[in-house]
This record gives sequence, C-alpha cells and structure tokens, in this order.
Amino acid sequence: MEPAILDRFLRGRRVAVLAVPRGERPPLATPIWYDYDGARFRIQVEATSAKAKLVGRHPTTPVSLVVQSEVPPYRYAIIYGTARLGVTGDARLRRSVARRYVGRLAGDTYVKQEDAAGRHAADLRMIEITPERIVTHDFGPDAGWFGRLYFGIYRWLRPVPA
Repeated sequence: MEPAILDRFLRGRRVAVLAVPRGERPPLATPIWYDYDGARFRIQVEATSAKAKLVGRHPTTPVSLVVQSEVPPYRYAIIYGTARLGVTGDARLRRSVARRYVGRLAGDTYVKQEDAAGRHAADLRMIEITPERIVTHDFGPDAGWFGRLYFGIYRWLRPVPA
C-alpha cells in the first residue's frame, strides 16, 4: 500500500491481533483495540494481563501486530516492531479509544462501567509499539474495476454482521 493509504488504513477502526513471544510456547495472540498516531501504536492493558507480564519482562520485546479489513476486497498490514511497557495507563487515551471503537455514548458508558468495576485507567499499563517493518497487501487493485464494483455491491447487500 502507498504510505498515505496505509496511514489511513491503520487509523481506521479495526480490531488488531497482537502477538507476543512466550519462549518455547506458541506466541500469545490476542485481539486488541489500539491507537495509532502515525508513528507508534499504543495499547492499554490490565497490569495483571499476560500481555503486560510478557512485554514487561524485557526493556523492549519483539512483537507483531496484524491489522486487516473484514470485507472484500481484503487488505492487511503486518507490523513488526518492538514493544515496551509503560508504568501507567492514560485516562484520556482510554476514553478516546473507547469512543473510536464503539461511539461516544457507548464509549463513555464503557469507561464508566470499567471504573465502577474497579478497573481504573491508573491500574492499566500502556504498551507502545514502535514499527520497524510493515508488510502489506491490498487485494483491491488485483480485482480490477469489475471486481471493485462487485465487492462494493456485495458489501452494500451483505454488510459484515456484528
């Protein structure tokens, strides 16, 4: 993908899959919400989560992050980079990411529910991922004009179910 298209794609509302190494065991792969500012990815996790513990073992941990579209023609980006664990979460980022993924009202409700359950932003940890290499593919150009038209109609008639 061209840089401008890739940037717009990564800033879109997509659930990514974070993969973190676990020694001899298969990597821990988990879906996550993320924030992308054009240079780095930020993910907030509970301090007691497996992700936080694995990333926290080393000053920088090699990770991969897969971001993909769920509708044809499919596109994806695999981000290879290093992650580091911050000492605390960020309340503004938490609210911003929640609003981005589920909307303003539902995002604010989600944050209130989390706070009421005792899961405050201060109890979270921030994982920052610095990309070192990005591999992408966009199947749209391969489809040609007819394929793009077909998939546009297909998405309109058969939206991705929630």
